[in-house]
Amino acid sequence: MDKRETLAEVRRRLCEMHGYDQNMKYLGRRMPSPTTRLQGPLRPRDFLDFALQDSLSPGEERNRCNCLASCKRAIDCQIDHLIDRLGFLPLARKDKWKMPQKIEFISQMGVVAPRILRRVNQLRNRLEHEFDAPSAEKVEDALDVATLFVSYAELVRLPVLNFHFHPGPTVEYDYEEMVFHFFDKDPADAPAEEVVPRWSLAHGEEGFQDFYDFLTKTVPAMERGTL
Repeated sequence: MDKRETLAEVRRRLCEMHGYDQNMKYLGRRMPSPTTRLQGPLRPRDFLDFALQDSLSPGEERNRCNCLASCKRAIDCQIDHLIDRLGFLPLARKDKWKMPQKIEFISQMGVVAPRILRRVNQLRNRLEHEFDAPSAEKVEDALDVATLFVSYAELVRLPVLNFHFHPGPTVEYDYEEMVFHFFDKDPADAPAEEVVPRWSLAHGEEGFQDFYDFLTKTVPAMERGTL
């Protein structure tokens, strides 16, 4: 199978899995999608726990400042986790994306409601630029917004970038290198020395963005029945 045939086969199988034919006509048959990954040493929920601990003693300025700082870290960490799970964190780090660019990216992916993002961004700006000791009320508001955002992001369903068809082609996304690897069959079914991709499609190569958009926008629309 050459590249064009493999891509066409993956698209066809994904459409079938979500109940569509190749012309994007809904046929009414769906199958569950695979799950996405999560990774990282300190998670957003860890920073929320730090903030919650400091919020228990709001009478001390140090605790209020620490709580506010932990809220900001929880938000920043959650945004990076979303970008990571969407497969674009290496590019965000390489190009040193600022927070507005990160928020714009996840907003374009449609994984977080714009209203929440606006409130999160407003809160971040206040946390970033206000150096006076925050009031107990501001700290409480920050903790509420950070908790809402982290909880929302934990529940939101993100696009899947890895697919295994039995029998059929397998697509595995390398999150560190931003490369799609295509196999004729599931690598788990072959000896380690034979696990070599048929071919690969890296970020920046022709066809990468089109295939990525298909997985992150078209397939979710098929899942929701909104195509």
